Amino acid sequence: MLLELVRIRNALIVFFGVIVSATFILTCDLTDNAEVGNVIIAGIAASLITGAGNAINDYFDSEVDKINKPKKPIPSGRIAKPDVGAKPDVGMISIVLFLIGIGLSKSINDYCLIIAILNSMILILYAKYSKKALLISNLTISYLVASVFLFGVLATVDNPGEIMIGDDIRIVMIMSACAFLMTFSREIIKDIEDIEGDKREYAITLPIRIGIENAKKSAIILAIGAILLSFLPFFIHLRSFNLLSYGILIVLADIIFLISLTMHPSLGQRIMVFCMVLALIAFFLGNLTSI
Repeated sequence: MLLELVRIRNALIVFFGVIVSATFILTCDLTDNAEVGNVIIAGIAASLITGAGNAINDYFDSEVDKINKPKKPIPSGRIAKPDVGAKPDVGMISIVLFLIGIGLSKSINDYCLIIAILNSMILILYAKYSKKALLISNLTISYLVASVFLFGVLATVDNPGEIMIGDDIRIVMIMSACAFLMTFSREIIKDIEDIEGDKREYAITLPIRIGIENAKKSAIILAIGAILLSFLPFFIHLRSFNLLSYGILIVLADIIFLISLTMHPSLGQRIMVFCMVLALIAFFLGNLTSI
């Protein structure tokens, strides 16, 4: 029940994202003093903050979810809001997870602490106002996903000035940009899926404002942008990146991602998550097999 509330799948993906981005720095000569332990702690911290954000988002979306997703923990009554007595309190669960995540980030360095506090505040504001802010909510989630990779990189250093712009950082930047656009595309598809409940709660989302078909076209454009960016490693000179390992998986991920856009939104947005994980594995193998 609690694992469902925090969306354990998403939390594990975030953990993996932190690890993948950090390996690009740990496997080069730029940060010899970086500790693997800090990266593991960063992955756990990011996962906990993500879980807290998911829980608090379900709290604020509970009325909409009664229509769109009635089987979720709060609308189904398995987890209570703070004003209900005996059952597990989603408010306290979120607060505890946020505090632990921020505390772990502080133990790494000040840069991770700043990002942890900033992202925690953004997640809370997003949960409260996301349905009332056209596109801002989609951009917010896209930023939060992309920031996972920055978090992983910063977990490996004591001073960001130690990181030089080289092959490793260029790949992380490409990975972050792809994640941003893929997430933006998926968020629009999710809004299409939730359009009935959102209309009843007078939400302001792209499908409501411009219509389902136009919103889907926007999602396709963003997806194409992500796919084009995913091919950048083939056109820039990289000395320490295995393009064969990367290419096989990234092409597969791109093809499935495009196919998912033709599916029903409820299924398509789930397939998109699989494609994003597959793309993450592609970047990871491209780096791992170059060592």
